[in-house]
Amino acid sequence: GWSLIGEQQVNGRVDRDRIRVGREMGRFSRLMLVVLDSDLEMIDMEVVFRRGPSFRPAVAQYFREATRTRSIDLPDSYRGDSARTIEHIDFKYRNLPGGGSARVQVWGK
Repeated sequence: GWSLIGEQQVNGRVDRDRIRVGREMGRFSRLMLVVLDSDLEMIDMEVVFRRGPSFRPAVAQYFREATRTRSIDLPDSYRGDSARTIEHIDFKYRNLPGGGSARVQVWGK
């Protein structure tokens, strides 16, 4: 099943955040983002691995409250390799005008 990897609060302006994952969380072949409590504009997302190149899935879009992304498959070259453990995930996003504070969750499978 899906496991919650981490969560960040977005306070209404353009924001950058990092969710640390690390080896103790395990390895994942898929990710999903969930947006709660307010609407949000996702600008960029970068998955950084312990070794090797990072991965930037196409997630630039507007999210309505209580919506999620599709399942984001990590490329085959990143799956099941202990050297490819996710180290952290960087985000750039902002709340939409008139919106409140949103929460962004990252789930992995």
